[in-house]
Amino acid sequence: METAIFDGAKTIFKFIYSRVKTCSKYEENVRELREEIANLTNKKMEIEEYITLAKLEEQEPKPQVKEWLMKVSRAEDDVRPLLEMADGRGSKMMQCLTVVKKLQLVKELYSINFETVACERSSPIKSVVEMAVPPLVGQGAVSDMKQLLEILNMDDIRRIAVWGKGGIGKTTLVKNLNNELNGSFPNCFDLVIWVQVSRSLDLSTIQSQIAKRIHLKVEADDTTHRIASRILRRLKLRRKILLILDDVWEQIDLDAVGIPFRDPFCKILLTTRSREVCRHMAVDYSFQLNLMSEEDAWNLFVHSAGPVLDLNGIESPARKIVAGFNGLPLAIKTLGNSMRDRPQIELWRNAYLRWRCSSPLFKNIEREIFGTLATSYFSLPSKILKQCFLYCSLYPASFSIDIGELIQCWVSDGLINENQSVEEAYNYGVALIEHLKDSCLLDQDSEGTVKMHDIFRDLAILLSQSQELVYGFHTQSGLPFNLMPNDSFKRVSFMRCRIKSLAEFPVYSQLTVLFLQGNPIQKIANEFFQNLISLRVLNLSETRITSLPPSFLCLCELRCLFLKNCSIEKLPSLKSLCKLLVLDLSSTRIKALPDGFGSLHSLRELNLSNTPFLNKIVARSISGLSSLETLDISFSSYNWNPKTGANQKATFDELLTLEHLSVLQIRLDSVKCLESASFWLKKLKGFDIQISPQSHDSNHHVAKHNEKRLVLRGVDLLQEDLQDLLHNTSSLDVLTCVGMTRRHLLSLSSLVSLTISNCNDITRLISKERSSREMFPNLQHLVLDHLRSLETIVEGIIPRGKCLRNLTTIQVLDCPMLKGAVSYSMLRHVKKLEEIKVSGCDNLSCIIESGEHEETLPNLRVLEISNMVNLRSICDGTSVCPVLQQIKVSHCFRLKNLPLSISGSCSLKKIEGDIKWWSGLRWDNDEAKNFFQQHFQAYPNENCSRKRKYK
Repeated sequence: METAIFDGAKTIFKFIYSRVKTCSKYEENVRELREEIANLTNKKMEIEEYITLAKLEEQEPKPQVKEWLMKVSRAEDDVRPLLEMADGRGSKMMQCLTVVKKLQLVKELYSINFETVACERSSPIKSVVEMAVPPLVGQGAVSDMKQLLEILNMDDIRRIAVWGKGGIGKTTLVKNLNNELNGSFPNCFDLVIWVQVSRSLDLSTIQSQIAKRIHLKVEADDTTHRIASRILRRLKLRRKILLILDDVWEQIDLDAVGIPFRDPFCKILLTTRSREVCRHMAVDYSFQLNLMSEEDAWNLFVHSAGPVLDLNGIESPARKIVAGFNGLPLAIKTLGNSMRDRPQIELWRNAYLRWRCSSPLFKNIEREIFGTLATSYFSLPSKILKQCFLYCSLYPASFSIDIGELIQCWVSDGLINENQSVEEAYNYGVALIEHLKDSCLLDQDSEGTVKMHDIFRDLAILLSQSQELVYGFHTQSGLPFNLMPNDSFKRVSFMRCRIKSLAEFPVYSQLTVLFLQGNPIQKIANEFFQNLISLRVLNLSETRITSLPPSFLCLCELRCLFLKNCSIEKLPSLKSLCKLLVLDLSSTRIKALPDGFGSLHSLRELNLSNTPFLNKIVARSISGLSSLETLDISFSSYNWNPKTGANQKATFDELLTLEHLSVLQIRLDSVKCLESASFWLKKLKGFDIQISPQSHDSNHHVAKHNEKRLVLRGVDLLQEDLQDLLHNTSSLDVLTCVGMTRRHLLSLSSLVSLTISNCNDITRLISKERSSREMFPNLQHLVLDHLRSLETIVEGIIPRGKCLRNLTTIQVLDCPMLKGAVSYSMLRHVKKLEEIKVSGCDNLSCIIESGEHEETLPNLRVLEISNMVNLRSICDGTSVCPVLQQIKVSHCFRLKNLPLSISGSCSLKKIEGDIKWWSGLRWDNDEAKNFFQQHFQAYPNENCSRKRKYK
């Protein structure tokens, strides 16, 4: 019994002793617990990182790892309040035993090790993979890179396209951009993925490139749909992604690939040769890459050719070579590399003359350049587009091709269905041209013309000579005429070949197109055309022929005949040309239309403009042209007197019988011809009618497509009945007319453009007596020229409404009595005004009279002023023109201040003016002067003389 009591007491003593000992080490245990839990937390974070990487590889962490992480999280939750209590004043006796238990648990958890957290581990994915690429050369390329980086960093722009013609440097620019994101702009994107697309679009190839980039394993039996789902899940784990799609030829279904493009943190950057691709891919910003400047092109060539250019005599032919490539980087770089370390001056001179085919040295160049560019041609979706492209090679290098003439040729040659109306065919032709422009195979030139880059013209000629093509194009323009092409060709151009005479043409039954314009041809052999019975298009413009040979009448298939600006005076009977669609006799010396002209029942377009010797058109000749849709007889001496005289000439009444006529350009002696033609005028889709007592040379703009334009010159507005004509007019020129003070033009709601010149009785355009809310509601362009009595444009305060609400440009020239170009009463209405041009108004002291009011011109971007001796200010304040971008000032030396201030919203890009005027300007401070000095460009000396400016 005593032994049992003794053993029990001993056990209790040991228990109490261990508890007392544990409590005595409380502080030490807490400190150890802090260290151990910190170690355990670090180990947990490391394992969690491995798990994140495993998930990126679509690998599932092991179950025991997941369980361990859960135990660690619970241990952290339990230990945290213990450590907080240890720092407080709680009972240590109550906590000491718990601390010991948790310390043991933490040690046990920390002691557990895992060989792997998942089945496999992969290397980390780099955010950017650098690419081998030559550096950018030239200021233009550096500027493009800077601009592209700025666009890429805009939050609201998520899809960007870099587009331009083949060989212009799109891929080089974007590869340099990729590398830049890894260097100067690190951490800009969490992941940048480069995908090479190519012409033959294959979604599986695109997916495989993305999968490889993100370390995603793809099994052979995986469908594109399954791969897309896996790619989507993987990419959504990333914070910010940039996907670069290089060389895109057609629309890519991003959903089918697995791209999270709807995610605001995913951006798409693509390169393409096609503007159409930009539209189909719904890009937010289309960045067009332009051809290199002359200086940048030379620098690229120097970089490619190397030190050999320093040798004597080589630079001159080298510069000519570079100029011949018109800024296309691929051609410049390729030829530069091929000429590297070639010191022979003969090679350089030869390269300038015949670089493509004169030497075996250049065979690789041809293959590299044209092989790259030809993909744009072969990617065209139809044979018609391919032929339209090849057609443009019939014109000489750097030639401005008139769009209207080009489309007439396409229709006449059968590329466009000739059974359409002229307007329908024109619209379709414009669509074809736009497709070629969007594919970077044609370039926009001036308005109404296009141009083919010389390298692409060489490509077209090379393709035309290929045995695989059966379109039959042959071009020999710009070279001496020495031999005929073979009989397999269908379209032949001998433009500007210095041909003086044409002998008999060989048997050539397949020929459908023959271009001979621009040659000093004086004589054509009588039998020249007898073997050309299939000819559909013949162009003899700008030649010196005075007549056509008898064999011309054999051209029964002829659809299009161009004789403009040649010396022809007389035409043979055209009765046999019953299929003729287009006849252009503009700027010729023709005196009369030939007998039987009225039998051209298929003729749709007739151009007789600028025919100063034309005085005879036989009666019923015009009315016989039953299919005529377009007639241009502007600036012709022919008199359309409404009364038929003894000589039986055609009258204006014959035009009224032409049911299909839709476009008319004509000069009439008086408005009497149109008195009974109101309904007929409404049917016309476009016209350019000049009412003047006699023919005048034109210095005004040509009527645009479908524009209804009326020019009144020397007309007494009080005597003529113009009401119906004016209400059908969209563009009106009133030149040297009287009666302007009585003629009420303000209610012409159809008027878009108005020019008033040399009408000396007009003192104001809009007066308060005749004011209303509907004055010139649709007027966009206003020109006031040489109005000696004009004092104000808008007189008095007129009610707000539709008055001048759409005016975008105003030009005022030589109005000496005018007090203000834009008065306050006018300023209240012209909120869409974008351009103001004022010149020679000697009484003008201020351009924009805003007074003390806060009226502004919120859209004014261009301001040009010149030759005003009394001009002292542009406007009363600096806030009237908040978005002004361009200012031109000439001979306004009393103007001492500009309406400009330094602000974050300043949009000024350029100031041009006399250096003397600029030096005399007053500034609020040096900071403002220095800021705007960087935008100033001085006029060259030769432009500083007083010159009158016309529209």
